[in-house]
Amino acid sequence: MSSPSAWSTSPKLRLDLASPLRFQCLPPRSQQYRRALRPTSLAVAALAFGLLVAGCGGGGTSTNAAVSVPAIAGGDAIPAKAAPPINLTDQYGKKIDLAKLKGHTVLVAFLYTHCTDLCPIVAGKVHTAYAGLSKSERPIFLAVSVDPAHDTPQSAAEFNKRHRTTGEIDWLLGSHKELEKVWDAWGVRPESDPNDPEEIEHNAEIFAIDKQGQIRALFPPNFKPAKLAIGTRTLAQL
Repeated sequence: MSSPSAWSTSPKLRLDLASPLRFQCLPPRSQQYRRALRPTSLAVAALAFGLLVAGCGGGGTSTNAAVSVPAIAGGDAIPAKAAPPINLTDQYGKKIDLAKLKGHTVLVAFLYTHCTDLCPIVAGKVHTAYAGLSKSERPIFLAVSVDPAHDTPQSAAEFNKRHRTTGEIDWLLGSHKELEKVWDAWGVRPESDPNDPEEIEHNAEIFAIDKQGQIRALFPPNFKPAKLAIGTRTLAQL
């Protein structure tokens, strides 16, 4: 991890994936996973799954007159919603356009390579889940950086090596301006945290995207690997 002096040169970030409707449906968070949530603009709220009038919770199936939500094991199923755009460069220098990944299942999370709490937990669980899936069954996992000042191809490679996720987690990097476009599109609101300048407080929910490019479920950061494996198999069939 970078030295404190290196980290203090720029403001740290805080993720706010805000949607009162969405988070009413997620299970209660322990103190370890609690993050600040607050309402944002109507556009962001709609993007962040304001269609949840159909209900959700525990990966169950819910229906109303207009919407049917299929169960996704281990995740909180939501009505299908077109995934916002992501067009960034990965740690290998390859351009990644989410719109061009249709035909594949995709998992998207907002993480950073120097994280010492949630990100390693998520990475370890992803590695365990993928061990139970054949290579053809594994979703593409995109980790969008929330720390452009410190996330680099080298730090991404080191993170993946340390957590055994090389070939499993694809880090998407960029300048603050480039990443900010993605944060805004996905309703992610980074903020400076003056109380803890060396760490980034962030929500680590994982967005599950089907082969048609639609978000179909949200996996909490404390997901069970076996459930993620089952849930992603279901996702591939939608």
